[in-house]
Amino acid sequence: MGDPSWQQNRRVLLIDDDEAIHEDFRRTLRSEVEGSTFASPQPTLFREPPARRPVRFELTSATRGEEGLAKVREALHGGAPYALVFVDARMPGWDGVETLSRIWKEDGAIQAVLCAADADDSWEEIAARFGQTDNLLILAKPFDPSEVRQMAFALTEKWNQRRALAAANYKVSTQYTVTRILVESTTLSEGVPALLGALGETLGFRFAALWLGDDESDGLRCEHTWSAAPDDAIALEAATRGARFARDAGLPGRALAQGEPTWFSDIDAEADDPRAQAARGAGLRFAVELPIAVRADAQVAAVLELMDAEPRAPDPGLLDVLLAVAAKAGHFIGSKRVEAALRRSEANNRALLYAIPDTILRISGDGICLDFKASRDPRPSLRAEDLLHRHVANVFPAHVAEQITGLVARALADEATHVFEYQEQSAGGARDYEVRIAGSDRAEAVVIVRDITERKRAEAETEARRAREEALRAQNEILAALSTPLIPISDDIVVMPLVGALDSQRTRRVQETLVRGVASRRAHVAILDITGVPRIDGPCADALLGAATAVRLLGSEVIITGLSPDVARTLVEIGVDMSGIVTHNTLQNGIASAMISANARGRRRRRRARSRG
Repeated sequence: MGDPSWQQNRRVLLIDDDEAIHEDFRRTLRSEVEGSTFASPQPTLFREPPARRPVRFELTSATRGEEGLAKVREALHGGAPYALVFVDARMPGWDGVETLSRIWKEDGAIQAVLCAADADDSWEEIAARFGQTDNLLILAKPFDPSEVRQMAFALTEKWNQRRALAAANYKVSTQYTVTRILVESTTLSEGVPALLGALGETLGFRFAALWLGDDESDGLRCEHTWSAAPDDAIALEAATRGARFARDAGLPGRALAQGEPTWFSDIDAEADDPRAQAARGAGLRFAVELPIAVRADAQVAAVLELMDAEPRAPDPGLLDVLLAVAAKAGHFIGSKRVEAALRRSEANNRALLYAIPDTILRISGDGICLDFKASRDPRPSLRAEDLLHRHVANVFPAHVAEQITGLVARALADEATHVFEYQEQSAGGARDYEVRIAGSDRAEAVVIVRDITERKRAEAETEARRAREEALRAQNEILAALSTPLIPISDDIVVMPLVGALDSQRTRRVQETLVRGVASRRAHVAILDITGVPRIDGPCADALLGAATAVRLLGSEVIITGLSPDVARTLVEIGVDMSGIVTHNTLQNGIASAMISANARGRRRRRRARSRG
């Protein structure tokens, strides 16, 4: 259906080949004719009617049927159709009947008066030609000016009333269609394409799109389009769907910035919209952009875009329809966005809830289970059918139910979280559970039951492993002490006998034990016996010499005993410097040497003491 017009249309077309007739009509339908001409003929019998505005007719002339048809076509395409046409029955070329036949094919709503003489076709013949129609009257020649004016007023009024009724029906029909679509649609992706298609078809547009607001960028993004000719609009749909416009950019962005319906009569002239070429390729030149307020604060969050091939003048009737549609669409978009957000939130909460492996219960203050989320444990001790609307005493062991009941009362009173554990015997063995209770309001509490059997087992295993590691560490320390013993044989002499192979870790322990032992005991001689060492490599020899050097730095003497021929040869081959270190082939010789050295030091101390005395 085309766009409605709410303006009073008094445009009249006269088609007659007689110039005198045109002059008579101009005088008869002059603009000064007052509405009172058509008032009651007996005003004195009734209350004085209010003053009426003058009826102004706009008369256009044509001398032939072909010319009249061209003017009707031009007026119709220009959006200002004629309401009434007077046609002479006898004209050169097309006669009046032929002319009206062609005019009604172009504009079926125009009212017509056939001006006929008595010699012209009878009404029966004319009715047989046109069929039953209420768009035609016959005016007999010669004309009565008053009859012409009454016909002009009545028929143009009839045209306007029909157009107003059609517009009202059209508006109601459009709103009904839109309302039905929006009520039946459950999501934006379902409702918007149907809405665009209904508007395009009902309002006579060839392309439609909905641009939704982007809160982050304060701009617009298009996700939904409709086309009356999809094959012709492939490029336009590709350029529109998924496109983004900032505020005040492109056709929808400019309408968004202005916040009011915007008409674009020539899309080609809009250089800031990159879709102009694609629209031209689809044969579209005209666009109307309608901002849609979605939220209660009237913030614009969407723009409805409609395009057509021919420009349309801003039309109050069409605008009323669009504004009504915008209000409904805004409510629909807002409600569906809220519903979608709620669905996402509920889905997220549900996913989070069911990701928790525990059994979760809502317990009333008197111990009744109001709601639950069952455990995902493949071996649950609590089943769904055991929980709902039952008292905890009928679900849990008696001692556990008693604890839950008591802690629910405490949680409702102090709003704190209370935790306890219990163990339950099952066919598969004992299982451990942790119970957490927190008050959600003054009437009910949340109880979370978690199977902690595996955690308990893991904790027990961890503790056992820790005990084993501690025992092993103690054993290692004992073995280390045994592998590097430091034996005092007098106040001044300590011996460290070494047995077995030496590696880097053991030689490091030898060095630490020897140095610390000499320092702590204040020994003057340290004997390092390597009789039981089968072989020594370069790193071990360096480590032992390092230990001897450290002892000498403490002011003590180092004696190495038990050098076997193989070890001695190895030390020579690797070039170990043994200068400054006393060596003996046996431990006994080393001890004897140390004792002699100790006795000598004793005598020197005694002589110094006598000399000081």
